[in-house]
Amino acid sequence: MNGFKAVIDTNIIFMSLYNPEGKAGKIIKYAAENKLILFATDSVKQELSTILKRELSHNDSEVKLIIDSLPITWIEKEIYQPALEKTKVKHKPDKPTEALSLILNCGILSADTDFNNIKNKIDVNKLLDELKQVT
Repeated sequence: MNGFKAVIDTNIIFMSLYNPEGKAGKIIKYAAENKLILFATDSVKQELSTILKRELSHNDSEVKLIIDSLPITWIEKEIYQPALEKTKVKHKPDKPTEALSLILNCGILSADTDFNNIKNKIDVNKLLDELKQVT
């Protein structure tokens, strides 16, 4: 492992499932190859579960299988809660993702424009270029 780590947001995960050959899909692939360590909050896990049921009509067991197969370490609220008051993102549902990135001292992978003014948002194209060079 080369030390790349990031907190991933729901939209990147969903895009990777919808289009595994796209940029988001490549991020998940690199994580599965241990070239990147991905973390996400329990709230992202819950949101992803809701979206998979609503948008793709998956049942509970299918949702569990999909989520369990992702190369993501899921982090409970007790871990990131102390950093919630330090977040700068305006959209309340995004605060846990930013808080976790502060706790873990790593960047955020998100397609959400609410993170555009957050200094630790990762440029996906730059990350993919760096990961492509890792053998």
